[in-house]
Amino acid sequence: MKKEVLFSGKGGQGLGVMGRILALAATIEEKEVASSSSYGGEVTGGLSQSEVIISDEAIDFPSVLDPDILVTVSQDSYDQLISHTDCRALLFCDPGLIDPDHNREGPGLILIPAAEQAVENFGKSQFANMIMLGAVVALTQIVRPESVAQVIGQEFKAKSPELNQRAFAIGLRIGGEASQCPVGDLANREH
Repeated sequence: MKKEVLFSGKGGQGLGVMGRILALAATIEEKEVASSSSYGGEVTGGLSQSEVIISDEAIDFPSVLDPDILVTVSQDSYDQLISHTDCRALLFCDPGLIDPDHNREGPGLILIPAAEQAVENFGKSQFANMIMLGAVVALTQIVRPESVAQVIGQEFKAKSPELNQRAFAIGLRIGGEASQCPVGDLANREH
C-alpha cells in the first residue's frame, strides 16, 4: 500500500499541522513516511501545501506527484490543482470555502463543512483543520484514529489538546456519516 496525500489551501489554515499529524500517526504505525510543506511568500493568505506519502515499503521519491487524496480548502488552490489531479483521486472540499465542479468524473467528491462545524462547535474556524483531518481519516482509513488522537495529544500538549481532539472526533463522525455514500474504492488505486 502506498498513498499520496496533498493538503492545499491558504497559509494560516493549518495545512502543515494536518500533514505533520498524519505523518506522525503513520510513523506510530511503523509505516514508511515522507512529508513536506510549502508556503507562499506572505504565508498567511498565500498558497500553502502539505504533502504526505505513506507506504508499507520504502519510498523512492519523497514528493507527491499524483495524489490519491486531495484535500483543498481554498478556491484558489482548488482551481489551480483540479485540472492536474487524476480523476481517480478522492477529493475532499469544504463547501463553505469552495464551489467545486460537481460534474467531476471519478470516485469521489466529498464535501466536508469543516469551517462551518468549527464555528458551530467552537465559535471560530480555527479547528476546521482537525475536523477535516478527522473526516479524511474516517473515510480513507489511511491510519487508525487512535494514532492520530495520540499525536494530537502530544503535538498540542501546551495548546488545548482536548479541543483539538474534540474537533478531530467531530470530523470522524462527519466522515463516518459521509462514508455511507458511495465514493469509490480507494483501496483499488495502487501506485
